Amino acid sequence: LFKRHVVLSNRSASFLKMGHHEKALKDGTEAEILDPTYVKGIFRKGLALHAIGRYEEAISSLAVAQKIEPKNKQIKQALQFAEVRMQQEIRKRMES
Repeated sequence: LFKRHVVLSNRSASFLKMGHHEKALKDGTEAEILDPTYVKGIFRKGLALHAIGRYEEAISSLAVAQKIEPKNKQIKQALQFAEVRMQQEIRKRMES
């Protein structure tokens, strides 16, 4: 049998693919609580936060994932993308 944090992380990935971002966030968060060193759970939590538009929180989660796996290219790309989106949001707010 798989450990609970692995199951939750995998379900989070499935929810992300289906567009159920809030559910993906819930499972990613629970996976991180159960095992704070399991990078996939943290990464998927970060992706869910990004999908919801909570870029600052996404950056924080993705930065934690990057500390665990600094050479992971997917994490690096997701972190950069979240940073770009946050800057776009800041610019948009300043213009209005």
